[in-house]
Amino acid sequence: MNSEENKPFHAGLIALAGLPNAGKSTLLNTIIGEKIAIVSHTPQTTRNAIYGIKTTKEYQAVFVDTPGFHSPKNTLNKAIVQQAVDSLSIVDVICLLVEAGAKRGKDFNNLVSLIKEAPQEKILIITKIDTAPKEMVYKTAEEIFPLCKFKHVLPVSAVKNINVDTLMNLLYDELPENIMQYDEDLITTQPEKFLISEYIREQIFMRLRNEVPHDTLVYVEDYSDKLKSMEVNAIIYVNRESQKGIVIGESGSMLKTIGTAARKNLESFFEKKVRLNLWVKVKENWVARQEYLDMQGL
Repeated sequence: MNSEENKPFHAGLIALAGLPNAGKSTLLNTIIGEKIAIVSHTPQTTRNAIYGIKTTKEYQAVFVDTPGFHSPKNTLNKAIVQQAVDSLSIVDVICLLVEAGAKRGKDFNNLVSLIKEAPQEKILIITKIDTAPKEMVYKTAEEIFPLCKFKHVLPVSAVKNINVDTLMNLLYDELPENIMQYDEDLITTQPEKFLISEYIREQIFMRLRNEVPHDTLVYVEDYSDKLKSMEVNAIIYVNRESQKGIVIGESGSMLKTIGTAARKNLESFFEKKVRLNLWVKVKENWVARQEYLDMQGL
């Protein structure tokens, strides 16, 4: 960022929109400098809109990492997609993230139609350029740029931190002149309980396959937070009895692996010792029951 004297302070909300696995959460984590959004190679990892805050002397950018846009197949999916749609209506700038060379179909066309109708300024971001040939990056940009009134197009690699600073310069220009909305030290508006459940859910997505990760709900029953330590009691709900055995694993091996990895990440984030106690319970067809969606803030 330019350090000119008397430069006006800008502040506002920015939506990171795209299909599942477009790189939204990875970009958010890179911008914030902390892991506040979970990441996995499994599509539809993000269920809730995640708010991340980047504050400097010149701006406060509040990012809304929206769930990946997709065709909903059940009550849970409908609630997830609605989170993405709702997020677009409250922001000042919309960033559409598209993976270079990724296949696009009906879901993408529906998302573009939705963004096209929005009155906000729009930026097209071509992601994962570190893993794609330059020709593919240019081709993706050329195909998508005419579909919507994008003010800018920018190729980015969040993993390699390529053009992330350039993106922040563009966003500064698009955000309104405004006062700071959040404390300058705050990096997310998500409550600690939510962050804890997400760190656990991330490990489930990283270590289990097929429908099992999508059929799990992590609920933090309670936690005690002391100066140098934290104890967490959490329940992993699954849809069917057969899934319970998969999550627990032989002699409890999978649950131990999930818990150990999640605990280490929580200790790194909170910078203190964490004792993590996990239980697995069956709640048949919880994905269609509103009371369990409410537990996730959906």
